[in-house]
Amino acid sequence: MRFRVISKSLVTFCLIVIYSNPCIAKSANEAVSIEVNSSESSTAVRIKFNQKISYSWNQIPSPNRLYFDFENTELNKILEEAGDQIKPSHSPLLTAKAAKNTPNITRLVFTLEEGVTPKISGSKNNNEIIFVVAKAEGNLDPIENFYKAETDTNAGKNKAEQRIAKKNKFVIAIDPGHGGKDPGALGARGTQEKHITLAIANRLAKLINKEPNMRAVLTRSTDVYIPLRDRIEKIRKHEPTVFISIHADAAENRKASGSSVFILSEKGESSVYARWVAKKENEADLLFGPNIDNPDPHVKTTLIDLNQTFTTILSERLAENVLARLKRVNNLHKENVEKAAFAVLKSLDVCSILVETAFLSNHQEEKDLNKDMYQEQVAAAILDGLKNFFEKTSAEELGVTIAEN
Repeated sequence: MRFRVISKSLVTFCLIVIYSNPCIAKSANEAVSIEVNSSESSTAVRIKFNQKISYSWNQIPSPNRLYFDFENTELNKILEEAGDQIKPSHSPLLTAKAAKNTPNITRLVFTLEEGVTPKISGSKNNNEIIFVVAKAEGNLDPIENFYKAETDTNAGKNKAEQRIAKKNKFVIAIDPGHGGKDPGALGARGTQEKHITLAIANRLAKLINKEPNMRAVLTRSTDVYIPLRDRIEKIRKHEPTVFISIHADAAENRKASGSSVFILSEKGESSVYARWVAKKENEADLLFGPNIDNPDPHVKTTLIDLNQTFTTILSERLAENVLARLKRVNNLHKENVEKAAFAVLKSLDVCSILVETAFLSNHQEEKDLNKDMYQEQVAAAILDGLKNFFEKTSAEELGVTIAEN
């Protein structure tokens, strides 16, 4: 009997401790990475946490500083060493320091060049914060003027007013890889990539068009070869919010399997695999549609550096969401988003990803890719990733405002 009384007392004591101590009841948040992308005129900073982050921020003058107060967040090595990534000679961002402001608040302070005003992106439903700073250049707003300005090559004057595009729906451009005389990868049983990509793209378009706030645009809807330049021209006319290129992989190693998602990188590939995939896809465009890298006199764009950096950050966010959903359908060939210099992703200055759905060279995955159910599952996974991305990303970040219906 005595043993039972002691046990009951211990249980009661533990429950009191747990419910009275917020640090035990809810684990503290932690920064898991800080990415700094800098140029001479702009810097973008992305801070990621291991759970949804609650924070406030403020900018104060003399000297020009920006600080963030993170609630219930550990002061870990990631935050303490934030300043190590900053190169003042190549950026309007000068220094970064972190400290415990109060027991429940960790403060991260950035020193900025005088006259620089940051743009902050983040929400209560997100585990990351993005902010960008840029040196003033005329009246350009680096985020609100997210879309490119087209240049009149005859007069040499900017003829498109930079502005946030007003739309009724998010426009999703879908590019089914290859087509017509370009079969793409070949499976062991003779499956051609061009048919698989078109089937999945058509299914994805149907699913997107059922969403009240989205509209799909296809670069091709039949088995026809369209040169890269023509595909991009068609897409540009619709001013897309997001661009998704769909592919199916093949490798000499027949055991290779899994799905992957890629974004554009001009600073080198993230892996040997990423380099190989980019080389393969780029060679296909060059083989069947020469001169893709030659300047197009009809379409000449002016794009400020900050937009490119911000687009890359948003593309990675989209890619992470799509990759997480594809994991529910297929195993992943790479657990993380891959980066490489894809010609098709270079061509548009909007949030863009390339999806390798599976390996046609893998016997089982070739079978799966030919099944209606599997194609539908892949399309649904991409849509779920898109929806989650839009929930975490404001329309203004994407350069649009969506009219209420």
